[in-house]
Amino acid sequence: MRKLYKVFKDWLYLPDGNAAELYNLTLFIILALSVIVASVSFTRTLGIFLALIK
Repeated sequence: MRKLYKVFKDWLYLPDGNAAELYNLTLFIILALSVIVASVSFTRTLGIFLALIK
């Protein structure tokens, strides 16, 4: 998880330091939860479409 967080910080050019860590972690958690919600929504929508086709 730490490696993923470090890649995330490097990818978005987020600042290092103790003052920015809370902001960085909050952004990381919000984006991670958004990815989970988006994948669940996509899976449910795909299931509905496949049920309609069948």
